[in-house]
Amino acid sequence: MRHSFLLFALLFSTSLLFGQKTGKSYTVNTVPDPKNKNSSVSDPDDYLSASDEAVLNQLINAMEDSTTAQAAVVVLYSIGEENPKEFATKLFQKWGIGMAEKDNGLLILTVMDQRRTEFETGLGTESVLPDAICYRVGMQELVPHFQKGDYGVGLIAAVNKFKYILENPDNVSEIEDQTYSSNDKGGWLQVLFGHSIFNAIFHLLSLMFVYKSLSSKEDAYDKYNSLRKSRMWGFLILFPIPYIFVWWFVGRKMKELRYGKRFSKKTGAELRLIPDNEEDPYLQKGQITEEEIGVADYDVWANDNDADDILILRYSKSNLQYRRCPKCSYITYYNSHTQTIVSPTYSSSGTKEVTNDCKSCNYHDVKRVTIPMLTRSSSSGGGGGSSGGGGSWGGGSSGGGGAGVSW
Repeated sequence: MRHSFLLFALLFSTSLLFGQKTGKSYTVNTVPDPKNKNSSVSDPDDYLSASDEAVLNQLINAMEDSTTAQAAVVVLYSIGEENPKEFATKLFQKWGIGMAEKDNGLLILTVMDQRRTEFETGLGTESVLPDAICYRVGMQELVPHFQKGDYGVGLIAAVNKFKYILENPDNVSEIEDQTYSSNDKGGWLQVLFGHSIFNAIFHLLSLMFVYKSLSSKEDAYDKYNSLRKSRMWGFLILFPIPYIFVWWFVGRKMKELRYGKRFSKKTGAELRLIPDNEEDPYLQKGQITEEEIGVADYDVWANDNDADDILILRYSKSNLQYRRCPKCSYITYYNSHTQTIVSPTYSSSGTKEVTNDCKSCNYHDVKRVTIPMLTRSSSSGGGGGSSGGGGSWGGGSSGGGGAGVSW
């Protein structure tokens, strides 16, 4: 009975937290491209009103006209178990937001079931919108409105602020030096109150997840990877107390699971952890390369009485620059060079040459990619509404920069 009541309370609290609205889970390939509807806003689950979308398109069109920078706003119910930052980078690359020769794109991705918004910037945009500025805009302009369920208002405020900065980069100093009036403080008290409710539920669920991971029948390596999912920097920054205790406890347990005693599955003999500076002879070239470029870390456990009794464990690291090589399958494949061959115009598409190389097996691939033709933004007359965001993206690439906020 007690467990049933606890489960009911958790489900009820979660339903209050996330609201009653639900939708489907999307992959990068199934997110509707708004350019197919002459828009810059993709909201397949209708979290935004038609008027909010019109205002967003109007702001984005005006920003593109004045700066050539392209922006996309995407609101999705769910992306499953995917990481929002990695999803944003892949979606940015798939669509090619921004002009190819400038890489001046901006993607604002909101994932409702994770209560997370990511700001993804192109290389050209990143110089004006560094990570810290993206984070401040998110916290100052978007989060207060999202906490109240005013998603359209929050996105409009954020886009308007980005437009303000991109049109005059000197305006960024106002964001960096901004102080809050008494009214602002009152608004932030409401935000903090909302955070405290989410904080309590989140930590209860986190502790339950940690307990479940530690009490499972998985081996130490699998338990380590399960706990790693619950240890996120973003929550430590947003909820330092009491999440710092969860962070510390999980970190200690992860260390015990990684460096605790291990025994051979063949003989039951205790294995010895090989020091980092002595493990290369046990590793493949691709594994060594992954360590060198910071994609992964490998632990080698050996049986001193049996040279063939070796256990190699891989611990992945977050590195968006590298992908899986189509030849050797290690995460050592990267975009080494991109060159515009033919610039797109308003009457014809362009071409760019994309070069990818593997640092492990030296696999080299060069391919030509079509850059969509440029399109002029169009606005409807008289009433102030916007007819959309043009017919295609400009072929820009993500620089991997930006920031994310939780709400």
